[in-house]
Amino acid sequence: MKANQLGLGFLVSLLVLITSSQVFAKEPPVAKLVQIEGQVEYSRNGTRWNPVRRTKYLFSGYHLKTGKDGSGMLINQSSGMSQELGSNSQIEIDGGKVIVIAGSLSEPQEEETSLFQSLMNKFAKAQRYTTVRRGVNSGEEACDNKVRTIRSVTVSPSHSDLVWRNACPELSYMLVIDDGAPIHVSAQSTAEMIRYSVADSGVGEHTYRVEVYDRDGSYIPKKVSKFEVISAADEKELNAVLEQIGDDIFLETNLLEERGMYVAAMDAYREYFDENPDDNDMRPLLIQSYQSLKLSNLREREARLYNAALEEDY
Repeated sequence: MKANQLGLGFLVSLLVLITSSQVFAKEPPVAKLVQIEGQVEYSRNGTRWNPVRRTKYLFSGYHLKTGKDGSGMLINQSSGMSQELGSNSQIEIDGGKVIVIAGSLSEPQEEETSLFQSLMNKFAKAQRYTTVRRGVNSGEEACDNKVRTIRSVTVSPSHSDLVWRNACPELSYMLVIDDGAPIHVSAQSTAEMIRYSVADSGVGEHTYRVEVYDRDGSYIPKKVSKFEVISAADEKELNAVLEQIGDDIFLETNLLEERGMYVAAMDAYREYFDENPDDNDMRPLLIQSYQSLKLSNLREREARLYNAALEEDY
């Protein structure tokens, strides 16, 4: 009997541990709202409402409502079918279904393309990095001078920064580009991350490494990273495509990351969440962006925000 009780207790403890380390993982969004006009609001739980001012990705359980001058186009991510949401309407997203609570929603019409598989893959990958480590109360890592950098990144005249983790408040750095003379980067005690512009580097591929110096010596990475500088003309072409994309944060950052512009993508995510701090279900994409750039302290901080918001919803 005691053995059985011990086994049951162990099983319960294991389940609690698993649940606490992977808090309420979210599935990818099932639809998005575009062409938003007038008063449109959404709610993650049907009680607290927030305004929608730009393309909005919608998850199962979300509610949408429009005012007397409100409207939008709802696109199902799986089927690619679109429906017009009229004024004075309210709907709920239930799995892959749309339930009309009030007002009008047009019959589905076929759209040209669907990026649902790409979106699913990205969210599945991003969920790996939302787990919060146990035993770290502040959300900040202990000082560690072993700074890692993304292996390959692309920069442009307008997005010319390399970034790396701010290892410790008192540490300074040496940035070595193409095995040239080390560039001293002073300690920045309050900075979230270290940023350094390489706008003066010529168009094409370069190598770089970040060396860290403290009172006990230095850390010099064994492998170098690479950055590629694109021309102003190439950036102009990229900006033309981004302008066509409009205010869709997923499509914008997806394109930037496909081009290797991970810092520009991170900045786009950060700007988006500054403007939309309530959009927690999209936060795994920012968390993954920090992970890609080896900004582990920021990834940890953002994961805590994400999990805390999920817990508030239940």
